[in-house]
Amino acid sequence: MLKKLEILNGELSTKFDPLNTRYTVNLRTEETELKLNYDIEKDDKISIFNNEINGENSEVVITVYNDKEMMSYYLEINEPKHNLASIDEDYFSSLELKTDTYMPKYIAPLVAGICFVIILCLFTVLFKKNKKSK
Repeated sequence: MLKKLEILNGELSTKFDPLNTRYTVNLRTEETELKLNYDIEKDDKISIFNNEINGENSEVVITVYNDKEMMSYYLEINEPKHNLASIDEDYFSSLELKTDTYMPKYIAPLVAGICFVIILCLFTVLFKKNKKSK
């Protein structure tokens, strides 16, 4: 089993405990793989599977084994969130609204009046009482 595990380009969700096999890793910067520092027993061997961060649900599996036993540790990767302050200014300049178009002031009341008439007609059709003839 692992005696020590340290993530050099991120941090573990909780302090490392050799008996805990599930961790979440919060990366500090955008990375393509985890940089690990670890200690194992003298006769143990280690295998690290899926140490490629692909931007989706990444999980790195560290397996420590010897002739008698095997233990796997699962590291779920959380990539850093983008900060709006770090986004390029060209992106924001492309989002500017054009305010040079003119809309006459009578358009909004006209649309509201048309909607009112349509609703009134629908109510009269839906709730009209049927007259029975004798």
